[in-house]
Amino acid sequence: MTFPRSVLLRDVSLRDGLQDEAPVSTEVKLALFEALVAAGIRELELTSFVRPDRVPAMADADALCAATDGADVIRWGLVLNRRGAERALAAGLTHLQYVISVSDTHSRHNAGAGTDDAIAAFEAAAVPAIDAGATVEMTLSTAFGCPYEQRIDPARVVDVARRVAAAGATSIGLADTIGVAVPTEVAALTQAVADAVGDDASIGAHLHDTRGLAIANGLAALEHGATRLDAAVGGLGGCPFAPGASGNVAIEDLAHGLDGMGIDTGLSIDRLVDAARLACDAVGRPVASAVGIAGPRFA
Repeated sequence: MTFPRSVLLRDVSLRDGLQDEAPVSTEVKLALFEALVAAGIRELELTSFVRPDRVPAMADADALCAATDGADVIRWGLVLNRRGAERALAAGLTHLQYVISVSDTHSRHNAGAGTDDAIAAFEAAAVPAIDAGATVEMTLSTAFGCPYEQRIDPARVVDVARRVAAAGATSIGLADTIGVAVPTEVAALTQAVADAVGDDASIGAHLHDTRGLAIANGLAALEHGATRLDAAVGGLGGCPFAPGASGNVAIEDLAHGLDGMGIDTGLSIDRLVDAARLACDAVGRPVASAVGIAGPRFA
């Protein structure tokens, strides 16, 4: 097994971790933001620019961007279309993460358009965003399985990845939206996408721990070309448009395991657990991560 010496763990607590919860105050979000930065987080998903009537937890996107302006961390804003990108740029964000579902049915539920239409919209929106100085990424949701269509053909994922990389996406994130992937599937698809896009885009993985395999899947992704893993404190998160999807991999568990393997993440496990307690208290849940409960090994 061959792994990189260092790995970027991008925190998604403020966006994916909170999007399906009852709205949390901007003040609490800012406290969580500060706790994540104090733990060493270098990149995080700050918010999403979507319709507040559909995702009320993200209604304070503009205020959150204004309050965190100038912080020493890369802030990503999730967008689904050109209007969302324009809002994010106007709010001061320069790192935009688009999301397209490779499942046509899920895409219609999530974004109101099929996959091909979503790709066309991305192609039309990416160029002006890049021209405006933005870095643009793409996350391919339901890359390993869909709540409506079940198994997804890997060739379809590779084709969509190739198309969005050609349109300007600098990184491709493979998302296990409903937590159905197993390590062999993650290894094969990560390698196939990495081969398809070559030097045009880096590869990341966004893995939900719905069935307890996210850490094993993350290691498989890293072994086959991924350089970034997404995770949330306390294992919070899910998708409001994917029935049965719950739980990102806990970033404190992931960082703890990688640290034990000698893979540098630059993160403080103790401070991540502190952030997890803050986030879980805010949504009225106990910390469910293994390290949050048992503590680091040999502590």
